[in-house]
Amino acid sequence: MQVILLEEVQNLGNLGDEVKVKSGYARNYLIPYGRAVIANEENRTVVEARHAELERVHNDALTKARERADKMDGASVQLVRKVGEEGKLFGSVSTRDIAEAMQAAGYDLQKSEIHLAAGPLKDVGDHEIAVTLHPEIDIKITVSIAGEE
Repeated sequence: MQVILLEEVQNLGNLGDEVKVKSGYARNYLIPYGRAVIANEENRTVVEARHAELERVHNDALTKARERADKMDGASVQLVRKVGEEGKLFGSVSTRDIAEAMQAAGYDLQKSEIHLAAGPLKDVGDHEIAVTLHPEIDIKITVSIAGEE
């Protein structure tokens, strides 16, 4: 399915690009979330007419993401969890737990922006976590997990 992107989508394309994607990805994600429209003549003219407005919205989002990155880059948050005798956690620490801890510390971070490459954290110690605030802006935060018996 051919779509026209209304904003930059990571690993797919930039604003105004016409790309081919799988139908399900377009119908279930890109189009409902306002990130793309179906590529046809009517939509091509609408996107061309709105290009300046879409570019301005993109630049505003990029500026806000840079401000958030300046505040948040290198930030650290500590979580206390119950551990067993071998130092393994009972349960795990997920993106939701990290987002809630960061919000409690005064940072504006959504769980969808956090990337845990190896899945939920299950060990005590310091973990460096990747955060994507915008397709062009990636930062690192540190999550310290302390154990309590």
